[in-house]
Amino acid sequence: MSLAIIGAALLVFCTIAYAWSIGVMSDEDLHAPVPFQKRKDLYRKRRDEFRNDPEAMAELKEWKALNDDVDYKKLGSGLIPASRVGETVGSKPFRKCDTWFSVSLTQSRAFFHVSHSFLKEFEAHNKRSLILSESPQSYIIGNLASYDKRQYPQWFNPKFKPGVNTPEGQAFGHTLIVSRKRVFNVVDPDATENDSALLKEMKEHFVRFWEDNGSPKLLKRVKSAFDEQNAKLASNDKTLNSYHELLPTIKADFETLSHGFRHLKPEDFEYGFHAHPDNSVGHLHMHVYPKKSFLRKFSTYSHDWKTIPLDAILEVEEEDKIKQEQASG
Repeated sequence: MSLAIIGAALLVFCTIAYAWSIGVMSDEDLHAPVPFQKRKDLYRKRRDEFRNDPEAMAELKEWKALNDDVDYKKLGSGLIPASRVGETVGSKPFRKCDTWFSVSLTQSRAFFHVSHSFLKEFEAHNKRSLILSESPQSYIIGNLASYDKRQYPQWFNPKFKPGVNTPEGQAFGHTLIVSRKRVFNVVDPDATENDSALLKEMKEHFVRFWEDNGSPKLLKRVKSAFDEQNAKLASNDKTLNSYHELLPTIKADFETLSHGFRHLKPEDFEYGFHAHPDNSVGHLHMHVYPKKSFLRKFSTYSHDWKTIPLDAILEVEEEDKIKQEQASG
């Protein structure tokens, strides 16, 4: 084999490896038959593993009862890190059974169950400005991280690998719909009770928000996160020159993406969940982000493998319901 062929092969390999590292090789349609079935299988597997695990279900019961005396081994990765327990952020100190979205307020357990947990938990530790819309069942909140992986370079943090372990969202305008009820994850039985009414409401909430001129509110949050990260880059003296070289390009791209984002329709968004143990926060939330490739160009694809579309979850629940009815009939 000639050196030219070997060199060409190495070049192709390196190009593919680089593309994979920045996340451009994973842009698949989650609703195409094969990926969609894979997500259905993933949801069914994660759901059944969790619900058939006595230890997980026992911990879930204690978590819903606000019990700080439990060593949460099964749920632990989604809860507040031990190092942050006792730290006051916002109006309340973090407790062991808290998550970033769900907070143990001072109400008694009896009141908690009577109220069916429709409490303003999120607001105890988070800025009110993050809430873009609210319904009796859910919040729509803006992403704290910016959408652009270029704002998280290795010269800012040597541990960063753009598009792999950087904190940017899954697309321009990536937002979250957070349950106001204390539900751990989509694998929690409460998430799919009453024919998955809560999950359906979360999507309906976003659709109402978007159709009621919600894009300016969401764009404002996207711009705020974008500007906040730029300020962090600019404040790092060692990277000031690199930052100024980067700024004109990312600002121009922001304007282009903003224009396209404003014209999206509700059906242009992905509505998905990360099923435990593939989740990062132990409180039910839906990821909503544009599906169009140009709005994902500078964002991460590293979470796509675990993003399960709402439609896939609803299909699984309906299929299993029919099977149960047939078995009992």
